[in-house]
Amino acid sequence: MIQITNIQIDNFGPFTEEMGNNREHKIQILLSEIFIFLQKHFNQHEGLVFSASKDNMIAVSNGISIETHREIIDEVEKNFPITISMGIGVGNTPLEAQIDASKALILHGSAQSSRRKVLAYNGHILPVKNKVKVAHVDINFYTKINTDVYPLYSNFFNLNKSYITLMENFEKIGALCFFNGGDNFICICPNSILTQEIENIIREFESKHEPWKLKAGIGEGQNVLEAISKANICLKRIREGNNKEKVVVIN
Repeated sequence: MIQITNIQIDNFGPFTEEMGNNREHKIQILLSEIFIFLQKHFNQHEGLVFSASKDNMIAVSNGISIETHREIIDEVEKNFPITISMGIGVGNTPLEAQIDASKALILHGSAQSSRRKVLAYNGHILPVKNKVKVAHVDINFYTKINTDVYPLYSNFFNLNKSYITLMENFEKIGALCFFNGGDNFICICPNSILTQEIENIIREFESKHEPWKLKAGIGEGQNVLEAISKANICLKRIREGNNKEKVVVIN
């Protein structure tokens, strides 16, 4: 089982309308500051936040209690001109847990309504304290074959196409995939995932996105930060071997 938290800024669209016509840069600054604030608070409890649509975020929250979620919601209200609501979900896979979190929050009304500071969790006994498994995927020699060769926007465009491919294929196995900057993708995986499944995803990706080749480090930990640390150790081993291995796992 895994625990996932949906984080949603309350009534954000109507709120931004009140910021005046010259507001887009202010919106970007506010969203960035909120994300950093939430990331730091979840990190303090061994959780990790990913941006979905900036005003909506997804956190891997294994081990984080209902009380801690409520404290974070209250801290946001104290520090920003907005409030947030959260839905906590549980599932056998990260995808199932995320869907459960969405359902919990949707039951309390529209994101653009008078709803404020909701904390919904469908009656689950929380927190879930099972292990977390993460795949850290990146593109081999990306700087050499792309960043230093092609225009920035062209690379940005192709990276986003690659992101979609990875999201689609990881979703098929119940995983959540997030772009993490550079040429890096962090994929929150079911604990039952097999190395062969990752290899199949890599093979399909490479058939669509030549000449790009992928590698993946897979780590398992008591929380998401420990799992990512182990995945990074795996990636380092692959790089030191000149990317000859495709997948390395540390449990």
